Amino acid sequence: MQIKSTLKQLIKNNPLYKDFIRPMRVKLKEKALAKLDDESYFIKRHKQIFGYTPDFKNPQTFNEKIIHRILFDRNPIYTALADKLKARIYIATTLQHFNPTHNTQDNTIYTTGGGQPYSLNQNNIDLQNNPTLNTTTSTTPQTQHKENTQTQHTTDSQLSQKLDSLLFQPIDTLTQELFATNECQYLPKLYGIYKSVNEIDFSKLPQSFVLKTNHDCGGVVLVKDKDTFLKDSKTFNEAMTKLTNHLNTNFYTLYREWHYKDIEPRIFAEEMLLEISENGEAKVPSDYKIHCFGKTQYIQVDTDRFVEHTRSIFDENWSVMPMKYLYQLPNIIPNKPEHLNIMLEIARILIMSPYLRVDLYNIQGRIVVGELTFTPEGGTGVFTPQEWDKKLGDLWQ
Repeated sequence: MQIKSTLKQLIKNNPLYKDFIRPMRVKLKEKALAKLDDESYFIKRHKQIFGYTPDFKNPQTFNEKIIHRILFDRNPIYTALADKLKARIYIATTLQHFNPTHNTQDNTIYTTGGGQPYSLNQNNIDLQNNPTLNTTTSTTPQTQHKENTQTQHTTDSQLSQKLDSLLFQPIDTLTQELFATNECQYLPKLYGIYKSVNEIDFSKLPQSFVLKTNHDCGGVVLVKDKDTFLKDSKTFNEAMTKLTNHLNTNFYTLYREWHYKDIEPRIFAEEMLLEISENGEAKVPSDYKIHCFGKTQYIQVDTDRFVEHTRSIFDENWSVMPMKYLYQLPNIIPNKPEHLNIMLEIARILIMSPYLRVDLYNIQGRIVVGELTFTPEGGTGVFTPQEWDKKLGDLWQ
């Protein structure tokens, strides 16, 4: 066995294999998979990853239910909110009057985009001078409490219709509404939106920022110092090539996640969020990804994503859950963040389906919503021990 393993390693490290044979094998495999319909593709992939043939029409595990959503739950609201730009409008509007010092009252209403319910709660961000986002009447919590059912229903209907009319419009018609979301204290600042890298006017951007694509995963360029970035032609050209490649790739064609298929691709410049480490250095903050199964929530913490990516899972009391989810556990357990209760409350307000992952940052107590995720890891996230895949699947009703 040891000789066989050694021979395999020698072959894999051989330049001929790495540069020619392996890429050819990958292309042949991709061509074979491309001929499969979506369901056959996911069945084959699932068997390769998890070691058994799934029944996606009768899903039991968390990952099976993710694929069931991809294959059979074609609610267009998922496409609208998977768009990182349009999601800003939903987040800003939904958190418009959020007051973490008061109990929120959940008012479930329905969008015309597929009929699925989503929560529109009253909050307290001051958008009095923002006609785009200030779509509800300006009233105090006490006044709202006294409103009769008919008035509240009318307000909720108007807000639902307003969101529908915005979320399903072409992205280029929403420039004013998108920049108006900068009034929301729970969103990073938006600096610019572009159809290509050639449109980016770096003179109008601050010294540090992030460039992202709105329609996929991984289209991210971190710019900690603009002057250094622009002077380093190699780094700059690689970044522009990366963004262009992402912009020109339909994410659906890579992993068959249908709700990414019809997103209009754009590049956007956004505030760079940095936290100060114990040694005084600025670094990319940890991700707090809150898995919402109705009222039950688990917090996934991703640390050092661009260095040594580790991941831990906690319950709402910040007790470590005895599982590994795709990435290694950290050597040092992350501390409980400030205002965890507010983070959980924000996630509950934003949920509009039986399952949603709300991605947040917490930078020295400043809470920022990053994005909304409907199909984590594309249904490929391996749990150790494997029983947790079924346990979380049971929570998804």
